[in-house]
Amino acid sequence: MSNGILAPEKGTWVLLSFIAFFAVIIAVNAVYIITAVNSHSGVITDKPYEKGLAYDETLESAKSQPELNQKANFKNGVLRWELKAADGVPIDAKVTAHLVRPVKKGYDFDITFDHKGNGIYEAKPDLPLKGKWEAQLKAQWDKTSQYKTRLTIIAE
Repeated sequence: MSNGILAPEKGTWVLLSFIAFFAVIIAVNAVYIITAVNSHSGVITDKPYEKGLAYDETLESAKSQPELNQKANFKNGVLRWELKAADGVPIDAKVTAHLVRPVKKGYDFDITFDHKGNGIYEAKPDLPLKGKWEAQLKAQWDKTSQYKTRLTIIAE
């Protein structure tokens, strides 16, 4: 006795079902591949390869910085950086900062700090947007000595 599901004339239907199944799989994968290729590459910096090659130089320059007693903070809209030598003597330097908005391009800017005396430097940055900012602080003195650090600040 032959039932209709296993009949030999249904062999073409099974073949076409397998072909249709794999065609759907290939079509979905093609959509994923096209979307991946045309979307964000994941690179978030300019010239990442060159910066990667120069990373050892960055580490060496960080190690070669002078030893300082330094404290940086951001309170009530004022960016404050206290700089003293390892022996506690205040440092007289030119202090600047580059403020970067990590989540949105186009808002980065530079500021110069005012020397308040006794190694204390202050600036009141006019942050155009609320949220997270990174202050890349730099102090330059003696024409050859410099110190760099970073401070994450939250603008409210």
